[in-house]
Amino acid sequence: MKELRFPITDPFVLEELLPQRQPMIMVDALMYYDKKSLVSELTISEENIFVADGFLSETGLLEHIAQSVALHTGYTEYLEEKPTKEGYIGAIKKAEILKTPAINKTIETEVKIIHAAIGITLVKTITKLEQEVIATTEMKTMLKP
Repeated sequence: MKELRFPITDPFVLEELLPQRQPMIMVDALMYYDKKSLVSELTISEENIFVADGFLSETGLLEHIAQSVALHTGYTEYLEEKPTKEGYIGAIKKAEILKTPAINKTIETEVKIIHAAIGITLVKTITKLEQEVIATTEMKTMLKP
């Protein structure tokens, strides 16, 4: 398979790269990818199941971050012509949420792969809203065998 052109915003392509399905898809753009990092985006819609009182919840923010990690894995597997695998958060070592975004705002998450082996990935993430850091995490994700 060949590399796709960035940004990737086609919802059907993103659905192929993620194990989640609507209404649980929490990434609407893949802006950048390399073997050790990724940048994703999400525009918060009023219909988002994690929105309450006009803001994305902390749970929704963490789900977006976890799906950004999954998107890195999914795009890597796409390039290797392998099927997308399901995964889950194995552990959140550190998470700091400074602000939750309002509807109609776009957040950007940068994922840095610290270590990946045997289906376990350790990452650091930074999520920004209009260049302001609103969340940082260190987490471990695991792929289902």
